[in-house]
Amino acid sequence: MAEPYDPSGAFDPYEKIPLRQLEALALYIEQGYQPGNFLTAVLSNDLKGAVARADEESKELLPLYVQWLYNRAPYSCWGSPEQVEKWVAGKRAARHLGISDE
Repeated sequence: MAEPYDPSGAFDPYEKIPLRQLEALALYIEQGYQPGNFLTAVLSNDLKGAVARADEESKELLPLYVQWLYNRAPYSCWGSPEQVEKWVAGKRAARHLGISDE
């Protein structure tokens, strides 16, 4: 199915991802807050876990989540359980010390 025509050129291919999920991803990336089980499985590159924890909408959009991560998220914040754990620990330490990425 073709995407709808957007004369402004502002079509976002990721707009189908629910806002609550994008907000959870933003909190994870920016502050290291652990998202729910589904997103943690996606971030950890755990396909079996992601499918087992996904609701119907998330199952349908699973490839879109991976594309979003690939195109918009820092590479070091996802890809394996170890990378997720390291990201969360690093952000937690930065929060504890009052360090900001900005």
